[in-house]
Amino acid sequence: MNELIKVEGRAIGGDQVQTINARDLHAFLGNGENFTTWIKDRIQQYGFIENHDFVSFSENTKKPQGGRPAVEYVVTLDMGKELAMVERNEKGKQARQYFIECEKRAKTPVLSLPDFANPAVAARAWAEQYEAKQAALVQLEAAKPAVEFVIDTLRQGRVSAYRMLQRLLAGILMRSLIN
Repeated sequence: MNELIKVEGRAIGGDQVQTINARDLHAFLGNGENFTTWIKDRIQQYGFIENHDFVSFSENTKKPQGGRPAVEYVVTLDMGKELAMVERNEKGKQARQYFIECEKRAKTPVLSLPDFANPAVAARAWAEQYEAKQAALVQLEAAKPAVEFVIDTLRQGRVSAYRMLQRLLAGILMRSLIN
C-alpha cells in the first residue's frame, strides 16, 4: 500500500487515534478552494467537533512575506474519510479507500515476541514453549494406539477406509464430549 497521505497516531479528546493533516488531505483531493475556507466550511457544514473529530493549532514558522501564522488542522481518520467522501470525485474515493485500508492494518494484531534481552522474560517464553511441546507429545503418545489400530486394520482389509474413518471420528467426538 503506497502512502497517499501520512497517517499518524495522536491523542484527540483523550483517545489515541489515527490522524491525518487536513492540509495534506486538501492538497491530495485537488480541491481548488482556499484551504482555510474549505476546512472551516466543512467543519460547519458537517458538524465536526473540535477535540473529538479534529484539533487545530497555530504553526509558528517564519513566513517569507510576513503575515499571520497558519492554522493547522489534524483530523481523525473517520473525519478524513468523510471529507474525502463528500468531495464526490475520483481522488476522494481513492483517499477514502486508502483510509479504510489504514484502519484495517491498524486493527490487525501484530505478533508480539518476548523481549529476549531480558533473561527472565526469555526464560519464561522458553518454558512456555517447552510445556506446549511436551503437552503435544503426550497427546501424540495417547493417540498412538488408535493410529496403529487403524493402520493395521486397513492393511488387513478388514474394514473399508470410509467406515474406519467414520468409527475413528465417532470415537474422537465421544472422548471430546466426555472430557
